Amino acid sequence: SRIRTVWDTRITIRDLFQSPTPALLAEHIAAGSGGNPLDTVLPIRAARGRDAGEAPLFCFHAVSGVSWGYAGLLPHLDAGRPVIALQARRLGGTEGAPDSIEEMADDYLAEIREAQPHGPYHLLGWSFGGLVAHAVAARLESAGEEVALLALLDAYPLPDGFRAPEVDGRHVLTALLGSRGASVPVRCADTAPDVAELAEALRRSDPVLAGLDQAQAAAVVAATLDNLRMRYRYVPDVRYGGDALFFDATGTPAAQSGAAAWAPYVTGRVEEFAVDCEHARMTEAEPLRTIGEVLARRLRPARI
Repeated sequence: SRIRTVWDTRITIRDLFQSPTPALLAEHIAAGSGGNPLDTVLPIRAARGRDAGEAPLFCFHAVSGVSWGYAGLLPHLDAGRPVIALQARRLGGTEGAPDSIEEMADDYLAEIREAQPHGPYHLLGWSFGGLVAHAVAARLESAGEEVALLALLDAYPLPDGFRAPEVDGRHVLTALLGSRGASVPVRCADTAPDVAELAEALRRSDPVLAGLDQAQAAAVVAATLDNLRMRYRYVPDVRYGGDALFFDATGTPAAQSGAAAWAPYVTGRVEEFAVDCEHARMTEAEPLRTIGEVLARRLRPARI
């Protein structure tokens, strides 16, 4: 924000990921290059190449479709561990956007195998992203590949008997902003979502997403709306045979434990870890410190 204000130079969060020091960022700006912060594949810490370095940690977006928050994991992971985030294709428009979580998993699987053709794979997903990560893990396993890590951040399958609500404007804001979304004034709070109105409300209410222009903010709202509707009708269609780590946001009580919720869909052990935060705050600094410390211990040195 200060760079934009002082020098009237447009940079994005992706530019900061790609050029994380002042010297590198100065070179990046001088070269006139820029990166779209809403691209489907977002290298938060870029891989050094297919023939060297540790296997990446692939991170799947929450319901917003945006994965910037995973940057908070970097200080807690080995410096040689690439972190590659997947973001909703819907952020770039409707062309090629999936209509279901199953289609989304197939799409992201192709992107992952383009970046890393063979295992071992390391997968992490928060909330909605945990459902996608599980689906990708099962598909990799079915293809004969090793999944060395599946981490689920407060991600729950739908309970038996769940009845999907009609999604209104308040659902979208709450999905994007957590409890803060309940108090954001919008005319469409109890009616069909108005994408333009919600986008403007989002830019006013969130200091991070305020950096998006109106069209980009509208794309985030549209992706959230699509993802909510997909989430409300999704029951996992596959079982994953390996183990999983489950991180429980203890500030948002759930009806059952993560291990119990995933028992029908994970045949291995589901190991649970408590994180002292609300569900919507899992990618803030302190929760990611807890999560990152566990991940750092569990990520084994695996070269690709």
